[in-house]
Amino acid sequence: MDKDINTIPKGTLKFLLFASKPYRVVAFVASLFVIAASVVGMSTPFIFKRLVDTLNGISGIGPESVGWWAAFYIIFGLASALLWRCSGFSGMRWATGVRATGREKLTEYVTGHSYNFFSNRFAGAIGNKINNAADGVTNLVQSFLWDWLSFFIEVAIGLGIIFYTNTYIGLIFVGWILFLAPINIFLARRKIKYSLAAQERETELRAQTIDILTNINAVRDYTRRSFELGRLGELITIRRNTGIKNWSYSESTMMLNNVFESLFIGGMIFTTIYLWLAGILTAGDIVLVLTMTSAIRKDIANIGKRFNEFAETIGQVKEGLNDILREHEVQDVLGAATLETSTGEITLENISFDYDSKEIFKNLNLEINAGERVGLVGRSGAGKSTLMKLIMRQFDVNEGRILVDGQDIKMVNQESLRSAIAIVPQEPLLFHRSLKDNIGYGKASATNEDVISAAEQAQAHHFIDSLPNKYETLVGERGVKLSGGERQRVAIARAFLKNAKILLLDEATSSLDSESEMMIQKALEKLM
Repeated sequence: MDKDINTIPKGTLKFLLFASKPYRVVAFVASLFVIAASVVGMSTPFIFKRLVDTLNGISGIGPESVGWWAAFYIIFGLASALLWRCSGFSGMRWATGVRATGREKLTEYVTGHSYNFFSNRFAGAIGNKINNAADGVTNLVQSFLWDWLSFFIEVAIGLGIIFYTNTYIGLIFVGWILFLAPINIFLARRKIKYSLAAQERETELRAQTIDILTNINAVRDYTRRSFELGRLGELITIRRNTGIKNWSYSESTMMLNNVFESLFIGGMIFTTIYLWLAGILTAGDIVLVLTMTSAIRKDIANIGKRFNEFAETIGQVKEGLNDILREHEVQDVLGAATLETSTGEITLENISFDYDSKEIFKNLNLEINAGERVGLVGRSGAGKSTLMKLIMRQFDVNEGRILVDGQDIKMVNQESLRSAIAIVPQEPLLFHRSLKDNIGYGKASATNEDVISAAEQAQAHHFIDSLPNKYETLVGERGVKLSGGERQRVAIARAFLKNAKILLLDEATSSLDSESEMMIQKALEKLM
């Protein structure tokens, strides 16, 4: 695991900076292009002023220079457009980069969680949280570059030019910003809770939908379609209501900003007319102020919308990070060693383990010598599968130690421990990939001959060879295209191929017919 993976920050903006580290250069370049484009773009109102004053003979320059000002307008307009496109080419590398890094790091982190983490959550919901967080930071990059950065630059330049033109008009601009900004910041902070609630309901709805689709055969077999649709309908209604509440808040914020905007624009118009009548402003000054106001009017009008979208994105990212980045329950100790297996001897020393406040083991001692075969017999729920998970360190024991060849499994890294163990679980875990990929999963370097040999030993080659695409056949999600016995034989073939020192069988032949079970037992005897 990446050494930086445990230092992923949970704060939204800190996570954005974390994901942006590999793209610092393009982020800086994109920002420079945005700044340059904004500066050049905001020069056009000044060109209009000079053009009008020249035509009126105020600037002291003859009318023949009108052509030059017109040419400047064309040149500056083209330069601004080119600079914006350059910001797009560089900015897209930053935006897509943070999405890629976000997904990679969050997926890497989430796969380090314990069995307990995944057993209490829908896989679809976890995937949705990863996507929300990754897409959210991408939206933040786009918002920063082409909304906020350009907005602040344009406002700063606009203020400078307007103050240069007339101090009174400049003060109106400053007062407007100082009045509007705190209000929108306050409203945006309040909106985060509405956005977070909407994202949580969306995640829950998607997870439940995926759960129904994953178990569609059970829904049909037990004629529970109407029940599931009704249950889903209730969640859809809840999601809609939270969405309306979230959206209503946004609309109210924008309506308030529209009222303030109208007052501001009206004030600007009346002030400029008054100053023109008083002989303080020229016609060119009026064109400059009104053009400048028009240029940033849309930005000012949308400041509420921007704050709303920013709060929405913050809620989107926060909802994902809060759950994904919780501390790992099972962690490698600092400087964990690599497990060295020689014989595969397992020792349990006074282990105690509770699960969901239920005592499973109390001061259990057990020694399994190398080459020894031990069977666990007990009622359902007695802890047989749990004991295997403890040996695999899917959970940590509350007390005591588990040793493999004399090494405490808490002191070695989890990857080396699990690489020394092959397991065939009660329910075979298959990917929606080919049979070849599923069997070869037990050994990364496996050749085609290795895969076929393992399948033959697991009594799986015969049914695979009879399929139209043979070993290239896709098994469907969780192996749904195969029968229970076929899935189990594929899982056993995978274990054969891994050929680890320790073999754990969790009712590995429970889905096989008597004839297949007998053949598998002979094959397992050979393997052991």
